[in-house]
Amino acid sequence: MKPPEKFSQKNQMKGLDNFIVDLRNSKDQEEEYKKIRAEANAIQNKFQSSTTLNISQKKKYICKLVYIFISGYPELINFGLDESIELIKSSAFGDKKLGYLAVSILLNNESPKSNSLFTPKEHLNHILDVVHPILIEDLRSTNEEVNCLAIQMIATSFTASDVTIYNGDANAMQWVELIDMVFASASSPLQKPVVKQKALISLKSLLQLYPDVIVSNDNWIPRLLKIIEESNDVGVVTASVPLLDFILAINPGIVRSVIPSVAKRLYSLTVLNECPPEYYYYDTPAPWLIVKLLQFVENNFLVPTEGASLSVDQIDSVTLSQLRQVVSKSIQDASHHTMGLPNRNSRSSILFQAVSLAVFLEASPEAIAGASNALLNLIISNDTNTRYLALDALIKLTARSESPYLSTKDKFAEIMPVFVNLLKDKDISVRRKALDLLYTICNDDTCSVILNELLLYFPHADQQIKHELAIKIAVLAERFATDSTWYVTTMLKLLSIGGGTNSNGVGFISNEVWERIVQIVVNNDDLHKKTTKMIINLMKKPFGDSHSPVSEYLIKVAAFVLGEFGHEVDDVAESNTGIQFRLLYDAYFGVTISTRAMLLSTFLKFLVKFPEASFVPEIVDLFDVETQSLDLEIQGRAYEYLKLSTIHSDFRLAKTVIKPIPAFDQQESPLLKRLGVLPNRPAVSRSKSRVLARNIKTKPENGNATNGVDVGARESALTSNWYAGFHRMLHFDAGIFFENNLIKITYRLVKNGNEIVIHFTVVNNAHKTVGETITGFNILKLESKAKKEDPSYLLNVSQLPDSTIANQSQLTISVKVRGIVENYEDPIISFTFMCGGSFNHLNLRFPVQLIKTLTTAPIRGADEFERRWNQIGEHLGLEKGESSAVVRLSHRHDSAQICRSMSRIGLTVLTGPDYNINVIGAGIIHTQKSNYGVLVKFLGLDTEGKELKITVRCTGGGVAEVICSTIKEIFVGKYN
Repeated sequence: MKPPEKFSQKNQMKGLDNFIVDLRNSKDQEEEYKKIRAEANAIQNKFQSSTTLNISQKKKYICKLVYIFISGYPELINFGLDESIELIKSSAFGDKKLGYLAVSILLNNESPKSNSLFTPKEHLNHILDVVHPILIEDLRSTNEEVNCLAIQMIATSFTASDVTIYNGDANAMQWVELIDMVFASASSPLQKPVVKQKALISLKSLLQLYPDVIVSNDNWIPRLLKIIEESNDVGVVTASVPLLDFILAINPGIVRSVIPSVAKRLYSLTVLNECPPEYYYYDTPAPWLIVKLLQFVENNFLVPTEGASLSVDQIDSVTLSQLRQVVSKSIQDASHHTMGLPNRNSRSSILFQAVSLAVFLEASPEAIAGASNALLNLIISNDTNTRYLALDALIKLTARSESPYLSTKDKFAEIMPVFVNLLKDKDISVRRKALDLLYTICNDDTCSVILNELLLYFPHADQQIKHELAIKIAVLAERFATDSTWYVTTMLKLLSIGGGTNSNGVGFISNEVWERIVQIVVNNDDLHKKTTKMIINLMKKPFGDSHSPVSEYLIKVAAFVLGEFGHEVDDVAESNTGIQFRLLYDAYFGVTISTRAMLLSTFLKFLVKFPEASFVPEIVDLFDVETQSLDLEIQGRAYEYLKLSTIHSDFRLAKTVIKPIPAFDQQESPLLKRLGVLPNRPAVSRSKSRVLARNIKTKPENGNATNGVDVGARESALTSNWYAGFHRMLHFDAGIFFENNLIKITYRLVKNGNEIVIHFTVVNNAHKTVGETITGFNILKLESKAKKEDPSYLLNVSQLPDSTIANQSQLTISVKVRGIVENYEDPIISFTFMCGGSFNHLNLRFPVQLIKTLTTAPIRGADEFERRWNQIGEHLGLEKGESSAVVRLSHRHDSAQICRSMSRIGLTVLTGPDYNINVIGAGIIHTQKSNYGVLVKFLGLDTEGKELKITVRCTGGGVAEVICSTIKEIFVGKYN
């Protein structure tokens, strides 16, 4: 019977083949659209007609709908769901398979209800309502192919990163039943491997939606953990790793119980080669699984993270020995010559991850040397990816080693030419990694050679990396400087060759670089005269091309240094003050406005220090000319300086204003915050004395520090557009908190009685548009506005975000509500970060209000509600127990909309007669000191549904006023 059935199906699908051929023959998109629309209308009419379609016809039409969907016309096929569900119920596997495919497409394509906007959570619940009975039946089937279809449907349709199901949700029991069935398929020893693989993947998706299930079922975790050790199927083990990652994120305390199983599996694969033949990739057993497990060990156990990291002495000796043997064998295998690029790539991928893990296991110097040599053989590969990954692994290995092998004298001399050559690689990502590696291996013995090479490379470097290169040179020069003259010479050479801008007009050297030089020169008395002489010589003849103009960065440093210390070399003919003035004056009209402002301050200092000099009239004339400048900063500064210069002939007023620059007190270089993500290095050797950066007090900017005036910091106002996210958080427990073109912050709020946990996700918007990384991301402060004594709530940052964010990072804030949180007590969080060379500061308020602890209260009907309503009135009276407000809504509302809004914030709601808005709700407010019952009435005052009276009664005195005010703000906004 098989051949005729196949022949019959082929004939039945002939109409589908003809439809596809006809579409491909369309002369343009408009003709294609007309054909598809006509076919969709015909199919819809067939489904709606009274004529009964046989199963083959249904399948043909449903296949056409699927093809229309994948052709890019989903809006034309919002029908056919019922027929697809009928196919799922079929006992024939082919029918059921097609039905599941069509249902997945059609359910994800349609909205639960027409003409309404629904949240992702509501949409998922709608899908569950439609397919739940069918999924449960197919999961119970003894046919593993049917099981796989149901599990595949779950993995495909029930995924949403911003949705969380809670125990109190209306259909929580349906979710629990589904998760129980999938867990049974994943953990059953009798289930076939193909079903277990799919079930493990689907289980992770379901638990991400409903994490409380795994938290409340402690007995599940041990069963899932054992899969990685006990399963005989490599595919099942591979599928279990992402699920275990998720479980560890929820419960880090199980770290110790997992690592022995992972080590045992790695040992059997790598050292014993215990792997089924079908999972070998050339000569390597399951390389993808080995890499996954090595990453799993490093990320979950050894990388220092809050609550989850282990030190080597906390790992048992057997497990530690197995892990070390795995690393050693991986490095050994990668060192052997292998035939074929795919085979070499698989072994290299294992090597990269084994090297990353090696240092955490306190590998011996011999093992570090072996790993380094294996990687050095790969950085000369013809494959760009291999070179990149080898460099990345070398950076990690060097940065985490206490005695870096590559920095030893003999090895460094051997490999330095290779690294310098990589700075000229055809791929910019490799060039960046080579730069990072040179920065990482730099130490007291190698710094001079590396810095000289980087300075030689700077003029020829890509514009995209010159900014980063300049910062690295500046940091290394300061970190390893043991001679002040060498430091100043190196840095002034950098400034001299670092002139110019990129295509956007932005300079290659950031302000922090030249400002840091000024700080160090000011702080070190022995540098004053040396630096002044060097700058004068460089202004006369820059490094490199003598015909090139003087770098503006050098002019900025000259403005500070010559203005402060130029008089110390006035006794030398070739560097007297007249020459200094002429050098700066000649450069004045060729620089930017900010540098001109600095030079004006310098000229005022020259005038005060040398009132009898021949150039004084030129200075006064310049002040006079610049009072007509189009730039307000220059105009204002010139006018003030002109007055200071002309009021008294002896310049005594100017002398009272001009003060020497004070010493600085900033011990750590601010440049370190600009370097981006680089692995941490061991402490820099202190065998040689450091001579730089002693005392720092103020930061020079635009010449203002020349007057020695400290400007007090003012508290910044709230960032514009802050209220949109604040108001959204009042409404919803998940959404966007703040967004601009650089950054987006989303939130997810989890309630547990009087405790609230807010999970923020910080997303780098600039990375997607212009490829910029956010660096130096920092929580400047988290300020509670509650009263200082006996505060109404407590804040705690339980997870800090990464300081460097290429894609996204996480921030978690825990809030414990202790008492009555009154209005205007919401906290403010301040963030600072750098992106694309700009400094950004955000001040954002987020709601910590009583209503965020609200949970539903059982209420049987309007009669019980009125009885409780009257009891509160009798017990507290209307003055303490009740509060009301009349609000004017911007849009028309009805009872259903009011019910949805109030259900979202946690009330149990009921509706009265439909002729007007008439909604009642009940809930419980949770605080650490007490809980309070809340009753709310909503009454429409007009026929349009735009005027609403809100009345609140609460069992706590004064609480009703707070809740009423918050509900009013939810509907109309504080600033509407």
